[in-house]
Amino acid sequence: MTEYGINNIVISSISHATEDEEKVLESMAYFLPEDIDEDDLDIETVESEGCFGNPIYIHKITLNKNKPAKKVFKRIMQLIKSNEKNINKLKKDIDSRIEKSKIYLRFDKQKAYLEECKLVDGDDVVRIIINFKIYIPKDKEKKVKEIVLNELKWDFELVKK
Repeated sequence: MTEYGINNIVISSISHATEDEEKVLESMAYFLPEDIDEDDLDIETVESEGCFGNPIYIHKITLNKNKPAKKVFKRIMQLIKSNEKNINKLKKDIDSRIEKSKIYLRFDKQKAYLEECKLVDGDDVVRIIINFKIYIPKDKEKKVKEIVLNELKWDFELVKK
Protein backbone atom coordinates (compact mmCIF):
# COMPACT_ATOMS: atom_id res chain seq x y z
CA MET A 1 0.00 0.00 0.00
CA THR A 2 1.20 3.49 -0.82
CA GLU A 3 2.68 5.42 2.08
CA TYR A 4 1.40 8.97 2.34
CA GLY A 5 1.20 11.91 4.69
CA ILE A 6 -1.49 14.48 5.28
CA ASN A 7 -0.79 18.21 5.67
CA ASN A 8 -4.22 18.98 7.06
CA ILE A 9 -7.92 18.22 7.02
CA VAL A 10 -10.56 20.92 7.22
CA ILE A 11 -14.13 20.01 8.16
CA SER A 12 -16.57 22.90 7.80
CA SER A 13 -20.26 23.64 7.77
CA ILE A 14 -22.65 26.55 8.03
CA SER A 15 -25.47 26.91 10.51
CA HIS A 16 -28.28 29.26 9.61
CA ALA A 17 -30.33 31.19 12.17
CA THR A 18 -33.07 28.56 11.83
CA GLU A 19 -30.72 25.70 12.72
CA ASP A 20 -29.54 24.41 16.07
CA GLU A 21 -25.82 25.22 16.17
CA GLU A 22 -25.08 22.24 18.45
CA LYS A 23 -26.66 19.83 15.95
CA VAL A 24 -24.53 21.25 13.13
CA LEU A 25 -21.40 20.79 15.27
CA GLU A 26 -22.49 17.21 16.07
CA SER A 27 -22.92 16.49 12.35
CA MET A 28 -19.32 17.65 11.84
CA ALA A 29 -18.03 15.63 14.81
CA TYR A 30 -19.54 12.48 13.24
CA PHE A 31 -16.53 12.41 10.89
CA LEU A 32 -14.02 12.37 13.77
CA PRO A 33 -12.95 9.09 15.39
CA GLU A 34 -13.96 8.79 19.05
CA ASP A 35 -10.35 8.51 20.22
CA ILE A 36 -9.22 11.77 18.61
CA ASP A 37 -7.52 14.13 21.05
CA GLU A 38 -9.27 17.50 21.30
CA ASP A 39 -5.86 19.17 21.55
CA ASP A 40 -5.24 18.13 17.93
CA LEU A 41 -8.32 20.02 16.74
CA ASP A 42 -8.43 23.71 15.94
CA ILE A 43 -12.11 24.65 16.23
CA GLU A 44 -13.36 28.03 15.12
CA THR A 45 -16.73 29.68 14.50
CA VAL A 46 -17.13 32.88 12.53
CA GLU A 47 -20.33 34.89 12.56
CA SER A 48 -21.33 36.16 9.14
CA GLU A 49 -24.34 37.38 7.22
CA GLY A 50 -26.41 35.59 4.60
CA CYS A 51 -27.67 37.08 1.32
CA PHE A 52 -30.73 38.58 2.99
CA GLY A 53 -28.96 39.91 6.09
CA ASN A 54 -29.74 36.81 8.13
CA PRO A 55 -27.07 35.70 10.60
CA ILE A 56 -25.08 32.59 9.69
CA TYR A 57 -22.27 30.85 11.52
CA ILE A 58 -19.38 29.25 9.70
CA HIS A 59 -17.90 26.39 11.74
CA LYS A 60 -14.49 24.96 10.97
CA ILE A 61 -12.46 22.12 12.48
CA THR A 62 -8.86 21.91 11.31
CA LEU A 63 -6.35 19.13 11.96
CA ASN A 64 -2.76 20.09 11.17
CA LYS A 65 -0.85 17.10 12.54
CA ASN A 66 -0.17 14.12 10.27
CA LYS A 67 -0.97 11.30 12.73
CA PRO A 68 -4.40 12.55 13.91
CA ALA A 69 -5.22 13.68 10.36
CA LYS A 70 -4.52 10.15 9.10
CA LYS A 71 -6.87 8.77 11.78
CA VAL A 72 -9.59 11.14 10.59
CA PHE A 73 -8.93 10.24 6.94
CA LYS A 74 -9.29 6.53 7.79
CA ARG A 75 -12.55 7.27 9.67
CA ILE A 76 -13.94 9.22 6.68
CA MET A 77 -13.00 6.40 4.30
CA GLN A 78 -14.65 3.83 6.62
CA LEU A 79 -17.82 5.92 6.62
CA ILE A 80 -17.78 6.22 2.82
CA LYS A 81 -17.27 2.46 2.54
CA SER A 82 -20.28 1.82 4.78
CA ASN A 83 -22.57 2.51 1.81
CA GLU A 84 -21.99 1.18 -1.69
CA LYS A 85 -23.72 4.23 -3.22
CA ASN A 86 -21.01 6.42 -1.67
CA ILE A 87 -18.27 4.22 -3.10
CA ASN A 88 -19.82 4.31 -6.58
CA LYS A 89 -20.37 8.07 -6.42
CA LEU A 90 -16.80 8.74 -5.28
CA LYS A 91 -15.34 6.49 -7.98
CA LYS A 92 -17.51 8.19 -10.63
CA ASP A 93 -16.79 11.78 -9.44
CA ILE A 94 -13.24 11.38 -8.18
CA ASP A 95 -11.52 13.36 -10.95
CA SER A 96 -13.73 16.40 -10.37
CA ARG A 97 -13.16 16.21 -6.60
CA ILE A 98 -9.36 16.37 -6.77
CA GLU A 99 -7.28 19.49 -7.32
CA LYS A 100 -3.50 19.27 -6.95
CA SER A 101 -2.91 17.47 -3.63
CA LYS A 102 -6.43 17.99 -2.22
CA ILE A 103 -9.66 16.03 -2.39
CA TYR A 104 -12.95 17.82 -1.77
CA LEU A 105 -15.84 15.89 -0.22
CA ARG A 106 -19.37 16.99 0.68
CA PHE A 107 -21.71 15.06 2.94
CA ASP A 108 -25.41 15.50 3.69
CA LYS A 109 -25.48 17.49 6.95
CA GLN A 110 -28.83 16.10 8.21
CA LYS A 111 -27.77 12.50 7.52
CA ALA A 112 -24.46 13.09 9.31
CA TYR A 113 -26.36 14.33 12.36
CA LEU A 114 -28.32 11.05 12.24
CA GLU A 115 -24.96 9.24 11.99
CA GLU A 116 -25.38 8.23 8.36
CA CYS A 117 -22.82 8.94 5.68
CA LYS A 118 -24.12 10.21 2.35
CA LEU A 119 -21.77 11.73 -0.21
CA VAL A 120 -23.58 14.56 -2.04
CA ASP A 121 -23.04 17.57 -4.32
CA GLY A 122 -25.45 20.03 -2.65
CA ASP A 123 -25.07 23.10 -0.45
CA ASP A 124 -26.50 22.11 2.94
CA VAL A 125 -23.47 19.98 3.71
CA VAL A 126 -20.49 19.16 5.84
CA ARG A 127 -17.50 19.98 3.62
CA ILE A 128 -14.24 18.11 4.07
CA ILE A 129 -10.98 19.03 2.37
CA ILE A 130 -8.12 16.58 2.75
CA ASN A 131 -4.72 18.01 1.81
CA PHE A 132 -2.15 15.26 1.24
CA LYS A 133 1.62 15.66 1.52
CA ILE A 134 2.80 14.94 -1.99
CA TYR A 135 6.34 15.83 -2.90
CA ILE A 136 6.31 15.07 -6.60
CA PRO A 137 6.11 18.20 -8.78
CA LYS A 138 3.75 16.71 -11.39
CA ASP A 139 0.67 14.48 -11.34
CA LYS A 140 -0.34 15.29 -7.74
CA GLU A 141 -3.97 14.57 -8.71
CA LYS A 142 -3.01 11.09 -9.89
CA LYS A 143 -1.29 10.37 -6.57
CA VAL A 144 -4.30 11.57 -4.51
CA LYS A 145 -6.60 9.42 -6.67
CA GLU A 146 -4.33 6.40 -6.10
CA ILE A 147 -4.33 6.94 -2.30
CA VAL A 148 -8.12 7.32 -2.10
CA LEU A 149 -8.92 4.40 -4.43
CA ASN A 150 -6.42 2.16 -2.59
CA GLU A 151 -8.12 3.05 0.68
CA LEU A 152 -11.56 2.29 -0.83
CA LYS A 153 -10.68 -1.16 -2.15
CA TRP A 154 -8.49 -2.19 0.77
CA ASP A 155 -11.36 -3.43 2.98
CA PHE A 156 -13.13 -5.16 0.11
CA GLU A 157 -10.13 -7.42 -0.31
CA LEU A 158 -10.32 -8.29 3.39
CA VAL A 159 -14.08 -8.90 3.16
CA LYS A 160 -13.64 -11.29 0.20
CA LYS A 161 -11.23 -13.55 2.14
